[in-house]
Amino acid sequence: MVGGEPGSEYALDFVSTIEGKEGPRCGSPSAESLLSPSLASAAGISSHEAKTGHGKACPSANACPCSAGRKKRIGESDYEVKHSGLSGNVSAGFSAVYRFPRKGTALEKQMLAATPRVFVEGYRLALAKAIPDRQSSLVLFWGMSTGGASLYPLAKYYTPDGYLGWGTSSTGLAYVNGRTLDGNFNDIYEHSALRVRERGLDDFEFYTKNIDSEIRAKWWQAAQKDPRFKSTEDAAMQFGAAALTEQGLRLWQSDFLPAADRKPGLAAFMQAMFEPSYPPAELKKVPILDLNGTNDEALPPRTVDANRKVMEPYAKKYRVGRIEGLHHYLFTQDSIKIVGSTWMRYINSGYFD
Repeated sequence: MVGGEPGSEYALDFVSTIEGKEGPRCGSPSAESLLSPSLASAAGISSHEAKTGHGKACPSANACPCSAGRKKRIGESDYEVKHSGLSGNVSAGFSAVYRFPRKGTALEKQMLAATPRVFVEGYRLALAKAIPDRQSSLVLFWGMSTGGASLYPLAKYYTPDGYLGWGTSSTGLAYVNGRTLDGNFNDIYEHSALRVRERGLDDFEFYTKNIDSEIRAKWWQAAQKDPRFKSTEDAAMQFGAAALTEQGLRLWQSDFLPAADRKPGLAAFMQAMFEPSYPPAELKKVPILDLNGTNDEALPPRTVDANRKVMEPYAKKYRVGRIEGLHHYLFTQDSIKIVGSTWMRYINSGYFD
């Protein structure tokens, strides 16, 4: 099972829960012989690239976060803080505070260089290293939360045997469709490619309203020490059309875009930016199981059903399963066992055969 979440590139969340118990990498006791964890990360390209030289094939490679060779922490001189006037406790997509890279900094260049193809290539390189015997392995993808946007287009370059879903986002195409469900066409122009949400206590409490106050306090304190980061702004990470337009044109106007990327012309460059937003043809070979909790704060049932309508024509088969009462994040081992054992029932039934 390959799990990834670009919105929170801290893979140890997959290893253990805040209770100090084993996390979703184990699924359930009955899963151990069939599911082994591959904690892939788009950021995982960093160490692997340094050893293999694969960065030479990476789009905008000389500006990739993975090949910048940063020797020190990003400091306050690299970014500026702005307040949105919104509360992070209102929506899964809002934060009260945002950070923007200062113009001309290495941080700005790195954020711009984190294009959709860099995300997808990062996962591909990680999996090539983590799963040496692909032909003899049953490989299932789980894109937790924001992970779906990267793992669905990854099928073009590394095709899994199926997709497991829990709180899983969809392709950029399905994202923009979902934002218009209520006739609001303004959100699809959410375009900042250079903004990162500063996740505060209000954001944190949005997802933990159902958690015991003592556990919530313990988790919040631990979160202050975890090496967590959002890879890039939500709109760009979810491959939104306006965000990718801005990102692509900023790169095109920059002085660090490699000549090889510039040579085919602006049209080809922008097409490459947008390609990962669309379901790849390879999904026609792949069954998709999208499990979802009825109390999911970020991807409520209505959104998941809308995603299915967009994605089903492009998949071998696409089914939604819903579990009463569960939330977006699998905070406790009990909830992990419920989802893990449900996945196992589908696997044992031959759903991914």
